[in-house]
Amino acid sequence: MREIEFAYTEDLPDGSLNTGEHFRLKADQVFRAIGQRLDGAPEGLALDGGKIAVTGPGRTSVAGVWAGGDCAAGGEDLTVTAVAQGRDAAEDIHATLVEDAP
Repeated sequence: MREIEFAYTEDLPDGSLNTGEHFRLKADQVFRAIGQRLDGAPEGLALDGGKIAVTGPGRTSVAGVWAGGDCAAGGEDLTVTAVAQGRDAAEDIHATLVEDAP
């Protein structure tokens, strides 16, 4: 079984956020948000100003890896933009898979 644990937070008098209360949800996939700057990129992954360098529909310097949203160079911190970039990447991934199919 896979799951992810969350913590309830609130502004506490001592300046901390964690209330000590947690809950878990089952998940078959978890996507890790890397934020707006990537430090310690995997070997071969080109960066541009701390973000993942992409071309066209989110292709990175690593074959078979796409990126979009605020982690990609030129990306914006807007959900609608990230969704559009995800759609474009999905279409390109599909085209790549069809092209490479036997």
